[in-house]
Amino acid sequence: MSINVKNFMQSPVIVIGPSDNIAYARKVMLRERISRVIVAEGEKPIGILTKRDIIRALSDYKFRRRELSAITASEVMSAPVRSLVEGASVRDAAIAMASNNISSLAIVDEGGNLVGILTKTDMTKHFAEAYKGTYAVKDLARGLDQTPVLHRSHSVFHAMDLMDEKNIDRVVVVEGETPIGIITETDLSFVRPYRGSEPFLKGNVYEEEELVRTRIYALPTVEEVMSRDPLSVSADQDAALAAAAIVENGIGGMPVVSPTGSLAGIIVKSDFVKALAKGE
Repeated sequence: MSINVKNFMQSPVIVIGPSDNIAYARKVMLRERISRVIVAEGEKPIGILTKRDIIRALSDYKFRRRELSAITASEVMSAPVRSLVEGASVRDAAIAMASNNISSLAIVDEGGNLVGILTKTDMTKHFAEAYKGTYAVKDLARGLDQTPVLHRSHSVFHAMDLMDEKNIDRVVVVEGETPIGIITETDLSFVRPYRGSEPFLKGNVYEEEELVRTRIYALPTVEEVMSRDPLSVSADQDAALAAAAIVENGIGGMPVVSPTGSLAGIIVKSDFVKALAKGE
């Protein structure tokens, strides 16, 4: 028997209006610890605004000189928003996400009114519960050739380019062949100060193994914004356990490592969605 998306969707949904600015949207994402907001007019979803949309806005020349408070959601949102009716199955949702390369779906009633949102996190949680012992990590993970990799001194703008090139929301930072950090869309969505703010960002770096406060100027490096010592997973581990670890730790993916600890690839929530779309 198919499982209904109504059992997994998040409801009520946090929404903003098309005329709300992205500075406000970003604050909402921070406060609610979410990666996207639905843009709605009344009860009808008309678009979706994600952290990736904000990153693209910050790197786009036509927005670069404008304050975030002067850029509206309607200018940078993805539209129209993909939706499914609340009676659809989880597999229907997985197929829609995988085939359209999207990370969430608006869930609507028969009248097209917004009733919930279904994300890759919800799908990954379902995979962890329903697919124990079905796949090993290496069956689903992306290989090294599909894994964006950087070193400490690379520019964060190169990280942005790699995310777009590999169509993934995180980059692994390595020293030699060992993963030492992760940079995500969340990290990058707060990189550039905007007019009216301080001319620098405040952050942390390590100097001789001591954590110190620092000022990060207009061209921060990967080391200055990365999350250190990321969780990793063995290629032979049960993929359902990896999915559970991702959900429990509130992360989007993990480096996959060989028995010697060297980087072998990456597994992210989209990989679990693709497995659910197969329906095996």
